[in-house]
Amino acid sequence: MTSYLDNIKNEKFEIRLAKTEEEVIAAQKLRYKIFFEEDGAIPSEQVKLEERDFDEFDPFCDHLIAIDKTAGDNPADYVIGTYRLMRKDGAKKAGKWYSQSEFNVEKFNDYNGEVLELGRACVHKDYRTKIVMQMLWNGLAAYMFDFDIKLMFGCGSFLGTDVNQYKQSLSYLYYNCVAVDELAVEARGKDKCEYPVIPKSEIDGVVAFKELPTMIKGYLRIGCKVSNTIFIDWNFNCFDVCIIFETKNLKQSYLEHYEKKIKNA
Repeated sequence: MTSYLDNIKNEKFEIRLAKTEEEVIAAQKLRYKIFFEEDGAIPSEQVKLEERDFDEFDPFCDHLIAIDKTAGDNPADYVIGTYRLMRKDGAKKAGKWYSQSEFNVEKFNDYNGEVLELGRACVHKDYRTKIVMQMLWNGLAAYMFDFDIKLMFGCGSFLGTDVNQYKQSLSYLYYNCVAVDELAVEARGKDKCEYPVIPKSEIDGVVAFKELPTMIKGYLRIGCKVSNTIFIDWNFNCFDVCIIFETKNLKQSYLEHYEKKIKNA
């Protein structure tokens, strides 16, 4: 079957799904380096021992990887970015969605159409360039077209656990981006947190956007919505909002842009 993903490459980089166990392990080791060594997440004993970020969901996911084609033949060297993708069938086999421990996303099991959970997105610090990030986004769009994804969701993370350090950006999200009605998502448990809202008149748009993590900025550009509350993830030294997006709402200009770029890559 012809895949849109076949076209996401240039002379130096390529975006595709991991094909071997070695490539999945390389992606997990990259995740470990970024989430635990760089960002200060707390690993389990087994994760620390193996120096790779893995859990019970990995076997039921597709692993989108960014490859440096000039870095040799060792996956540990050439896998420089990754995205973990789980569809309805994977969640059914796993028994739940990864985000389900933080948000009430199990209701998406009954959504009419294919659903995709996004997670574990990261890029090696030496490759966090506009071209690599753009190619990863193109890869995600290609996957969306390949599998006719109707709804995407996942955890969008802010580094650190003090929500008050992000009052500008979180207030902007609260006033402009909270999902409602059947897409409304709420955090759950003792680590649920309300948005630290300041008056709308006090929001500085420049500051608010600067505070946002790069991935969340990208989600907002295509029209994503967020959960109505926040989840504090102490083990990962971050807090999360749930990102929710119906692909039918993708702006036509973006849809045409991605289709054209992917087909002509």
